[in-house]
Amino acid sequence: MIVTRFALVAAMGALLAAPAWAQSNNPDFTLQNRGQQVINEVYVSSSARNSWGNDRLGQNTLAPGRNLNVVLPAGQCRNDIKVVYADGQSNERRNVNTCELTEVTFP
Repeated sequence: MIVTRFALVAAMGALLAAPAWAQSNNPDFTLQNRGQQVINEVYVSSSARNSWGNDRLGQNTLAPGRNLNVVLPAGQCRNDIKVVYADGQSNERRNVNTCELTEVTFP
């Protein structure tokens, strides 16, 4: 009887922990500007595409210390991310699995 209860408790624990192991289907994330420069442009596109698409900031900018919430279609987990700073320099991250994270930081 004790072995049976132990097995039941162990199985319940494994079931409760399983969601932590499973990958989310939600690719949304917060892009953080932790650098010293203003970010003028932000692009996020599926890694399967060959184009960046539209600038997600539009006429806005992202000042140092500020964040941008990026909302993507459910299941679009593999993404390329590009930021363009006020001085024209850019920084890219390719093939980022945004379903496995909640924040992306650019210095």
